[in-house]
Amino acid sequence: MPESRPATPPRSQTTLRKQVLAWLCWPLLLLWSVSSVVDYDIANRFVNLAYDRALLESALDIGRQVKVLKERIYVDLPEVAVQMLQSRESGRLYYRVTGPQNDYITGEPDLPPPPDPFSERVNYYDDQYRGRPVRIVTLQLPLEPGKTERMVMVQVAENRSARNDFARQILLRMILPQALLIVVAGMMIWYAVGRGLAPLVTLRHEIENRSHRDLSALPEEQAPQEVRPLIHAMNALLERLSAALAAQQRFIADAAHQLRTPIAGLKTQTELALRQAPQGEAQTTLRQLQSGTERTTRLVNQLLSLARAEPLIGRVQASELIDLRQLAREATSDWVPRALERNVDLGFDADSHAAHVQGNSFLLREMLNNVLDNAVRYTQPGGQVTVRVAASGSGPTVSVEDNGPGIPDGERARVFERFYRVLGTGAEGCGLGLAIVSEIAQSHGAQVSLYPGIGGIGTVVKIVFPQLGGNFDGQASELASM
Repeated sequence: MPESRPATPPRSQTTLRKQVLAWLCWPLLLLWSVSSVVDYDIANRFVNLAYDRALLESALDIGRQVKVLKERIYVDLPEVAVQMLQSRESGRLYYRVTGPQNDYITGEPDLPPPPDPFSERVNYYDDQYRGRPVRIVTLQLPLEPGKTERMVMVQVAENRSARNDFARQILLRMILPQALLIVVAGMMIWYAVGRGLAPLVTLRHEIENRSHRDLSALPEEQAPQEVRPLIHAMNALLERLSAALAAQQRFIADAAHQLRTPIAGLKTQTELALRQAPQGEAQTTLRQLQSGTERTTRLVNQLLSLARAEPLIGRVQASELIDLRQLAREATSDWVPRALERNVDLGFDADSHAAHVQGNSFLLREMLNNVLDNAVRYTQPGGQVTVRVAASGSGPTVSVEDNGPGIPDGERARVFERFYRVLGTGAEGCGLGLAIVSEIAQSHGAQVSLYPGIGGIGTVVKIVFPQLGGNFDGQASELASM
């Protein structure tokens, strides 16, 4: 036995709008990320430059207060200046002043010394002080102007947290507008793609609202240039499909026409043989042959009716204003002999309101004939069949009700299929009657429904036609008054 393969899970469906948005937004997000890194580096450089300059100014201020008195070096910092250094807005400053022999003069004695001796007058470096990262500036000043033999080193340090916070604030003020710009761009892209795909949505609605019989070409005037090849291909497919359906219908009609003549001849010869043959087995065989010939004749006639009922693109059917009451009355009268033959009570009922429809009288009569044929054929002897015509609010309605065996609920949707018959009825048929009724009704814009009869006995076939509009209402009123 072949091994059964697990079903492949369906892929997640993505819309064209989402794909376009993804292809545009991912590069924008990547550029935004790169821009954020560059912006942070630029902001950090500018903040460090500003803070380093302020730090150097503090070191210069301290350096100006270095004095030499009697070979003793000291720093003349007033208490107010010290408090100002310790309460700066950007954070507390730490300082230390050392003499030429690296001897401590004043300030924080544990301030980290420079990692290497500096030859430059001003140097900056980063280090740790009291468990926190600090930025330190080193300033070397001569004790005597113009002489570099004896130098005093001034160190000033501050925590890096203030400048880091300031750099982050600058970065946020730069990247937030960029992020907002990306969001607005995404929304504009979403809207623009939706507007661009609007012709496709219109085309989808055009296809969804079409009848399965409408194989006319799709409009392409409003379609974008990129979509027109697709519409051309679909129109070519519809044209080929229309040609194939037309060929199929012509074949059915031609075959039915070709069969009518030999079947009519066979029926005539069978009836003649029945009159001439003696009673016995020959009579039984000839009657069976006659019954089969009649069923074949009915099948051929129904195939012709079905071929006429199916509308084709490019074929215009004759349409006129029809009095539905008069048409139903005449069709009912034609079936009275057949109903009497089967001992079925066939009646007609119509209200006083005018019921006019626009359509083909031949096809509508054929539709009523098939409904009446089913009702009379499947109703038991002694049963009743009633044809009713009414002008309801939803539109002109014709219904045929019988008290026969009825149609089970599960079979009502399938009886409109071609060559489908409900089993166990005991009546002869080919399963095309209600299929023809459905085709003719749909070609006239009518709706066919099946209901159980009164008390759940029998079947009601109800056909509701659309309301007439425009000039047809006036014509219907004139006909009603005649």
